[in-house]
Amino acid sequence: MVSSTVRKSFVLLSCTFLGLICGTMYLYSSYSPQFAAQLGYSVTDSSKIALAGTIGVAIAGPISGKVVDRSGYSWAMIIGGVFIFSGYLGLKKQFDIIYSSLPVSNLLLFMVGMGSTFINSACLKCCAVSFPSIRGVATSLPLALYGLSALFYSVIGSVFFPGDTSRFLGFLAYSSMAIFCLCSPSVFMADGEHSSRGVVHRKTISASGIEMSILRSPVLGHSPGSPAVGLASPIALPKASGSGTLIDEVESGSIFASSKFWILFFLTGFLAAMGQMYIYSVGYIVKALVTAGITFDSTISEEARAHLEALIQKNQQLHVGLLSATNCIGRLVSGICGDIISQSFHKRRSWLLFVPAIGLTITQIMGYQIEDYTKLTWMSLLTGFFYGFTFCLMPIIIGDFFGMDNFSSNWGFVGLAPILPSFYFTKLFGNIFDSNSFIASDGSHICSSGSGCYKSIFRLDMVVTVLCVVVVGVLNFGFRWLSKSPREYKPL
Repeated sequence: MVSSTVRKSFVLLSCTFLGLICGTMYLYSSYSPQFAAQLGYSVTDSSKIALAGTIGVAIAGPISGKVVDRSGYSWAMIIGGVFIFSGYLGLKKQFDIIYSSLPVSNLLLFMVGMGSTFINSACLKCCAVSFPSIRGVATSLPLALYGLSALFYSVIGSVFFPGDTSRFLGFLAYSSMAIFCLCSPSVFMADGEHSSRGVVHRKTISASGIEMSILRSPVLGHSPGSPAVGLASPIALPKASGSGTLIDEVESGSIFASSKFWILFFLTGFLAAMGQMYIYSVGYIVKALVTAGITFDSTISEEARAHLEALIQKNQQLHVGLLSATNCIGRLVSGICGDIISQSFHKRRSWLLFVPAIGLTITQIMGYQIEDYTKLTWMSLLTGFFYGFTFCLMPIIIGDFFGMDNFSSNWGFVGLAPILPSFYFTKLFGNIFDSNSFIASDGSHICSSGSGCYKSIFRLDMVVTVLCVVVVGVLNFGFRWLSKSPREYKPL
């Protein structure tokens, strides 16, 4: 018999590597200019494809959450694997036969986004349930490789498939399926173990939602030496200082009645939108800065054009790699800091939301001021870090506030938040870029105004991120004086 520790280690390792195939959405900007050029798409069209993937990620949230919470991890894993494989294989086929159809491209990346969320939801809950005492660190590992995925694949692409978008898309499809086949059996076995344990649990404990919250939330666990509490009586459960209203909200049966839910929904939506807009548009930002001041006419030799295109692609891959690496670091740091601030200092994890809110404000200021592509490095590093920090921290906060019993569903609903903000800001970026572009003789869209191609978008972004800082302050300080019912809303 394999020991429980070894089984759990394999589960954690499998979920971690499955994060690699969940994060391939971030690769889009590394091949989007070439994909768009092959199929004759404008920058706005390319932005719409990226948005389709983002919408797929978000819409799949509550759906995959329900599947995971009600049916376990296995079905969610299978659905996700099929969607990712089919999506990338379809993109490769469309690229190869030059089938220019924006709805088809949207659908294929939408499938990749949905598949990513299905697998990610299963892995997150599997890790959270398997390691309740170190939930922050356990969930940060698959989320970290989720963020590192783009670096992993972009390095492989630049070494083995330089300039060959078709073969690279094929590699994405087949490598994703290979990783899925190698890692999913451990998650399937954990699914069976957790399901059988859950059946016994529901038969013997009446207040299952409350019990799950107590067992798996470091904020609400009773202190050593305190008397045992009857789980059948939720009113009798003690609240640690600063625990907030988690028990009241679990009892209500719906998180939609909670103002904290809507604040977290707002913050997730707009902080994620700032990161996603940059991640999906950095390829065009690099292209604009590299070609600043260059006049594209017949006097430019083919050799010069080839050299310029190579420089653009090299820098696109560089910034995708930087975003991916710091995205990974941000997710790891977020999980570790969350556990430290909660367990060692007994403070709310929501305090850490000041980090990405203030950090993304700084990056928007940088985006407005940078006019040289060689100075874009720090913006990519910081944007990746704060975006990763946000997306690892938010699900842990959702688990702290609303418990683990319906964690996947609750996080799935919050995961819908970026749809409209991302749609608006990414589409606006494309519109601004296209309005400053001209169509070259080969049909491609070119803007040689440098940062003038897009910089006005960052003025609006600055306003949004400053507002997010204010909202984080309301979340952490405001309920004492915003609430009409002090008994219902205590400080978090």
